[in-house]
Amino acid sequence: MRRVDGIRAVTYDCWGTLLKDRDWEGAMEIRTGALRRFLDLSDDEARVLIDEAWGHHDEAWKQVETFGPGRMAAYCLEKHGIDDDESIATLTREFEEASLTNGVERVEGSLETIQVLKKNSIRIGLVCDTGFTPARVVRELLDECDLLSELEVQCFSDEVGVPKPGAEIFAKALAGLGARPPEAVHIGDLKRTDIAGARDIGMHGVRFKGVHNDATDAHEAEVVIDRHQQLLEVLGLS
Repeated sequence: MRRVDGIRAVTYDCWGTLLKDRDWEGAMEIRTGALRRFLDLSDDEARVLIDEAWGHHDEAWKQVETFGPGRMAAYCLEKHGIDDDESIATLTREFEEASLTNGVERVEGSLETIQVLKKNSIRIGLVCDTGFTPARVVRELLDECDLLSELEVQCFSDEVGVPKPGAEIFAKALAGLGARPPEAVHIGDLKRTDIAGARDIGMHGVRFKGVHNDATDAHEAEVVIDRHQQLLEVLGLS
């Protein structure tokens, strides 16, 4: 496995790298039920509408823009003639907090690896794109998994205003960690966002395939691992 020397900081992706959903479909069923409380729709019709809203989020994400839970909730309601702020705010919150009900799990080996990195004076940050689940909820989930206190710098797309692979979100994390791009590694599961974003700003990219193996034809990372502990070998710490 390729070795990378001179690293002072490591930034992590969140979903599919540090955390994984216990039940993604269960969370989506909660969102569908929330929408049905506002609209006279069947489960299938409500899910189609939510999927349309998610499609707008996905398109914005591919354009390095944000289309968060508030805009997704507004899209669903406004399409059926509901546009008052209170209804949109209520549905937004239910969209945002669905993952709290079903919960998440910490990816095996992530915490232990971070703790070894920190013992070796490597600073740790988070660079996370948000979808239905905003930064305030992701922080709660990370805290429940004993990861939040280990992440010295936390950069979320809904707070920075730009998702990966945009340079701004990586630059903000590096500034907070006091590291130049060649002194930093970003580890994540997606080639288009995590790996391309790290490469474009001059960081080293490590693709983690232990939860989700990205089979797209986007440019591959210089290093690919399937266990978190392998990062220690890459950095010469094992």
